[in-house]
Amino acid sequence: MATIETLDVTKLEPRMKHPTIFKYFDALQPGEEFVIENDHDPKPLYYELIGERGNIFTWEYLEKGPEWFIVKICKNPVEEQKEVERLNVTAIEPKFKHPTIFQYFDALKAGESFIIENDHDPKPLYYELIAERGDIFTWEYLLKGPELFEVQIAKNPTNQNGGEVAGTISIKDIKKAEMLKDKGVQFNCRTEKYNLADDPNAGKVTKAPTYDSDKWELDFLIDYIVNTHHQYIKDNAENLNDLTIKVAEHHGDSHGELNRLSTLMYHFLQDLLDNTAREEEVLFPVIKQIVAKKRNADTEITYKIGSLQEPIDLLKKDHEIAAADLSFFRTLTNDYTLPADACSSYQYLFQKIKEFETDLKTHIQLENNILFQKAIQLDAELAKLN
Repeated sequence: MATIETLDVTKLEPRMKHPTIFKYFDALQPGEEFVIENDHDPKPLYYELIGERGNIFTWEYLEKGPEWFIVKICKNPVEEQKEVERLNVTAIEPKFKHPTIFQYFDALKAGESFIIENDHDPKPLYYELIAERGDIFTWEYLLKGPELFEVQIAKNPTNQNGGEVAGTISIKDIKKAEMLKDKGVQFNCRTEKYNLADDPNAGKVTKAPTYDSDKWELDFLIDYIVNTHHQYIKDNAENLNDLTIKVAEHHGDSHGELNRLSTLMYHFLQDLLDNTAREEEVLFPVIKQIVAKKRNADTEITYKIGSLQEPIDLLKKDHEIAAADLSFFRTLTNDYTLPADACSSYQYLFQKIKEFETDLKTHIQLENNILFQKAIQLDAELAKLN
């Protein structure tokens, strides 16, 4: 029995990960397979393989986290290989869009899939498919805006008895689809254009809610930072890293700065995640102790009063490095100027980095100028009392 080759992806330089995996895959003969090992879910690679090579492989998790992910990738025998069909929904007359998509879906055999391309989120179609066909498909976003949405829709495979494999659609979505259908709601995404004259609120200015974070209690401000800005980093770091790698792989030969950006982005995001972990596990609990002690002198504390300046200085240094990285990203990309050959993923990457930068600057300002300053002041006050 032949030994299956194993590739430890964690040992590869970030910008070389996907190209190396593709080389392994392309070297396979039909029916051959190899295994990849990674420290996070390599699902973005699955989408890229589908997009670049088509539906000519199987993807099987041998181990699925939380610390280690092992996936076996097998190139299908020649007779089983079939390119995934694509449907450009924007080219279809509006009234025929959903009927055409249903025709494509109904023509699928169990286990087959197709990809729809649209200029807005086709989520209404998702609910219509549930309402009309039930839990017999999977719905995977390959690209999620802002200008282009790509969704791969697959009909569930059958089991050994010929029955459909149980679906993965949430009960909540199934109930929502049933409710919408019962109410006679039309599932069309956008059938009519917005008419300014028909909007009774047109011309009215709605002020965004404002708040003065400088007046917040520090423990409340900490919770706000964790649940808003720290969570934003956690939610977006992996996808931003994967997107940077993907764009570098496709455009790095003609735009070499993307290879540098890909490598630096990985370290930038890892440093940020480490910074948020140190704050949440060490500094923030200490600041909350200080606040509690200020409110009630009998509160017991576990840190050395008067020792807050040093760890805060270290974290502020991390912030300086992050700000310098963001500045260098702008220099590297000529202030995020898109080249003429930029694809939608290229455009989306630059938009997401700028969005990430805006959130991080607000995040750093809240910590450096309000939280840290006030925490040091409170710590100094407690030190005078002891």
